[in-house]
Amino acid sequence: MQRRTGWPASQPGVDLAGLARRVVALGIAVGAPIIAGTWYREGPQDPWVHWGYPPLGAVLLVFAWILLRRQEWAIRAALAILVLLEALWVVIALGRIAQAPDAATAWALLLPTPLLGVVVCLIVGFLFQSTRTALVHGTVYAALITAVIATALGQRPGGAFYVWQSLRYGVYLGVFLVLLLVLSRAKEHVTSAVADAARADATASRMRDMAYLDELTGIANRRRLLEELGHQAGLVSPSHPVCVVYFDLDHFKQVNDTFGHDLGDQVLRVVAEVAARTVRDGDVLARLGGEEFVLVTPATDHHQAVQLAERLRQALPQELTVAVGVRVTASFGVTELQHDESATSVLRRVDELMYRAKADGRDRVQSAGPAGPW
Repeated sequence: MQRRTGWPASQPGVDLAGLARRVVALGIAVGAPIIAGTWYREGPQDPWVHWGYPPLGAVLLVFAWILLRRQEWAIRAALAILVLLEALWVVIALGRIAQAPDAATAWALLLPTPLLGVVVCLIVGFLFQSTRTALVHGTVYAALITAVIATALGQRPGGAFYVWQSLRYGVYLGVFLVLLLVLSRAKEHVTSAVADAARADATASRMRDMAYLDELTGIANRRRLLEELGHQAGLVSPSHPVCVVYFDLDHFKQVNDTFGHDLGDQVLRVVAEVAARTVRDGDVLARLGGEEFVLVTPATDHHQAVQLAERLRQALPQELTVAVGVRVTASFGVTELQHDESATSVLRRVDELMYRAKADGRDRVQSAGPAGPW
């Protein structure tokens, strides 16, 4: 198993790294006015606030900018600032205890900011680090801050009671760490489940593509074509005509024999690309097999389908000459799909029209309605 370090890893469909950055940036945005207001009101009386809050606010604003604009620096900056804040709360706690006349006053000076700041550091640690690293880091820091406060308070007048209060605070920090651990584990399980679902969906999509897409050209395959013809046959009506355009490349065997099958495959891919650009959204373009292609064009009358076939007939030789250096033409058959007609029946009919176009000299369109030639 790969060991996870640093910023939470993003999984398919779950951008945990981006979420962590946004959460921290939002917290800084909310906290910045509070820091400024505290400095304005308490700075003249409290030297720790007067001298400590301006650089603290500046560092946090720079960090927010890094989170939003320089994401590649975010991990290192986050860990460095986390350690800096942890050290700051230790120094502030020691300083305020030292300047107080007794333990009761010192304890009051620690509330709420220094003690609450420790809690914030524990939360941020779980955002920035893997669960295991954050737990170890948080446990060490909670034990350190508890020991420092309890020792310093024990040396002040009346300190025995507040040593006990400090130890209670340490226990609360331990309980809080356990809660963070549970939430973090739950987050990992949810993330894993979402990632598994995303991978399963991607696998299902690939399987659908394998079932319905032609491997060489990426367009629909024979199975997809037959399903579309069956579906459209049930929708055909005088107000909803459906036409079928069948085309086959002329003398394609000579292309393979002369230039090789690799260039022949390239020709087929270019034909699919050109045809896909020519048809409308909602039309289905399929490769029936070999060099045979079929277009199913819903809501298209016979005249429109013949025009489409003519445009494609004219475009293919030009596009192929430019793309692969070989001029290849195609012969087309065009017919209308009848209501409830089977896919086999309409393909047989339009195939006969295509072969009639080949018999008439190739590179042309031969069309017929349901009743016969037009």
